[in-house]
Amino acid sequence: MKTKKSSKKKQNKEQRKFPVVRFAVGGAGLVLGAAGLIAARYAEGFADSYGFGVHPAVVNIFARISGIFPFSVAEIMVICGVLLLLAGIVYFIVGLIRRKGRRGHFILESAATVVLVLGILLAEYAFGMGINYSRKPFSEIAGLTTGKYTKAQVLETLEYAIDNLTAAGRSVTLDEDGHAVVPDDLAARACAAMEKLGSEYEPLASYYPRVKPVMLSELMCHAHITGIFTFYSMEANYNTKNVPEELGHTVCHELSHMTGFMREDEANYIAYLACRGSGDDYLAYCGWFDIMIYLLNAYYPEATAAEYSAVFAKIPGYAQKQLIMQNEFWDRYRHEFGQVAEAINDVYLKINDQTDGTKSYGRVVDLVIAEYLAGK
Repeated sequence: MKTKKSSKKKQNKEQRKFPVVRFAVGGAGLVLGAAGLIAARYAEGFADSYGFGVHPAVVNIFARISGIFPFSVAEIMVICGVLLLLAGIVYFIVGLIRRKGRRGHFILESAATVVLVLGILLAEYAFGMGINYSRKPFSEIAGLTTGKYTKAQVLETLEYAIDNLTAAGRSVTLDEDGHAVVPDDLAARACAAMEKLGSEYEPLASYYPRVKPVMLSELMCHAHITGIFTFYSMEANYNTKNVPEELGHTVCHELSHMTGFMREDEANYIAYLACRGSGDDYLAYCGWFDIMIYLLNAYYPEATAAEYSAVFAKIPGYAQKQLIMQNEFWDRYRHEFGQVAEAINDVYLKINDQTDGTKSYGRVVDLVIAEYLAGK
């Protein structure tokens, strides 16, 4: 009996060590992640040194590992994470009920697990993408200076985009519904386009893994998400349900995040440059199509109904139809869940120093107009 009591005490003592380890590792992750984010924002040169020096190596390693798998590793991780979270909640509730006299230690162990998970996630976020929000913007690398633009300048750039869309559209194959036909090798074409752009801009000379489709794309539609870069698996994922005219620009947008350019307006601009200069008919059309939409949205509040109708009439008929089909598609997903998802994304972007929130996507207009005016 004495021997058994001694063994039980020793076992309990060993069990109590585990929360200490979890708290220590999780705490270290929280401190490391927070320190990285704070240093990126306030320590001069840190974000650039990490973003342009270390981040490419991180991508090269982890993107190659996740690239081994033909499916989206990130999607599987999210699904498993949600299931584990639900199982953990059930386990915690049942544990509280069953451990009547030992609830304190059980709660301590559960808290240690939460701290461990949060610490790992924060550290991964900070060094996977968070630090890069504070580094030198692509606009500075490209030598673009943005400012306030007149209605006439917006209109002129919009007409320039429509002219190029019209030219690109002559080589695009349309299906029976009037949508652009998406090539089977879209992922390979997008990577080639980004690699080509990387030969012009050194910070974009990166390893580009295969862009992966998401099985739960319908859920992404409900959340108003067309694509997503996942820092914990270093993958670029896209919504397969999205309209074909947007897919090309979307996949290049997510690949641009791989290079550490996290600002949404700059990712849009980089994707536009990649599509435009790809030499690929489909990608070029997608690039001009998306940019035309942003410019239309910028011009609409400033123009009279007659002025807007006049410029809209210059868009080729098939592209006008595609715009209508795009609006009809997304109208099906305008509900409270989508609004909540957009609100969460808005807060996330503002936390990461994109003060315009979700409106920052549309700031690509400033970059496109700045480039257009500089090239006149």
